[in-house]
Amino acid sequence: MLNETALVAVITPAYNVGPWIGEAIDSVLAQTERRFEYIVVDDGSTDDTADIVRAKAAVDDRVRLVSSANAGSGNARNLGIRESTAPFVAFLDGDDRWHPDFLRSQLEVMERTPSSVGVVYCHTRVMLEGGQVVALRWQPAGACDLDKLLAENNPPHNGSSLLIRRSCFDEVGVFDTSLTSAVDFEMWLRIATRSSTPLFWGNRRYLVDMRLMRPGCISSNRGARFAALDKVLAEYSSQMTRLHPGLAYVRPAVFAYRDGFDDVASAWALQARKAGANQLARNSWGASLLAWDQAGPAGRARIRATRDGVRKGAYKGVAQALKAVNGARARLA
Repeated sequence: MLNETALVAVITPAYNVGPWIGEAIDSVLAQTERRFEYIVVDDGSTDDTADIVRAKAAVDDRVRLVSSANAGSGNARNLGIRESTAPFVAFLDGDDRWHPDFLRSQLEVMERTPSSVGVVYCHTRVMLEGGQVVALRWQPAGACDLDKLLAENNPPHNGSSLLIRRSCFDEVGVFDTSLTSAVDFEMWLRIATRSSTPLFWGNRRYLVDMRLMRPGCISSNRGARFAALDKVLAEYSSQMTRLHPGLAYVRPAVFAYRDGFDDVASAWALQARKAGANQLARNSWGASLLAWDQAGPAGRARIRATRDGVRKGAYKGVAQALKAVNGARARLA
């Protein structure tokens, strides 16, 4: 159904997300802000994703399915932009979900911020594959310009957290489908450098739940992610004006070291060190980079093993605790 009074075009790019797409759709239909048009773009799924969307559309005509051959999330988002008309755009990945107040709160923040704000993003909660929330992601609130986007490594964190003026796409174009990863981050940087509303603004509320990396998702291919990010950083870091461009490489280098991509990390560490050791030592990320860089291959392997063990244990413990709590509730019901 075309909603001619829609304020927001909600677009869900979906590829093989059958176990989760129904929950994502339900979180959109439950929004307290009702003035939206909703398009789910099935990107050539080989599972039951499209069938689930069709079933949802059969009982709620606000859901519109658009199908295409598999061409990646950037192409799916671009198709959704072309198929919609509302003055604001929001993307919800097919395995994430929104708080019922996501649209309402984001629009309210957009209304009260400066006219130079083109994008509002919210805070993110992290959930396991089964939907249990296990962590909160810290994100800076308030104004966020190009330098902050780069130095803090994409504060919006994920494509499901943003509300964007359609005029941004009119001015800078659509997503770059030649990139195999970092497609969303490149778009945010392009908006921050080329649009007439370049400022991002962080909403303090936690309004999106992001599922941890699942098998087959784009972000799970770390090698492709780092290769694409290297291209993006080289293009945009030189345009930083308030901060040293080397600071754009600090957090990516730490992530690459953590994931065992030492060659990539070492190259990025060289770029980061151009900001100066004193500058790097001023915050925990810079200090972490220096520690990883100086540890050597054997030391990094030990750090990695310890960190991975602690992290897996923490998530497992939270999942078991939630299972026990849910079981107790069921017995009392």
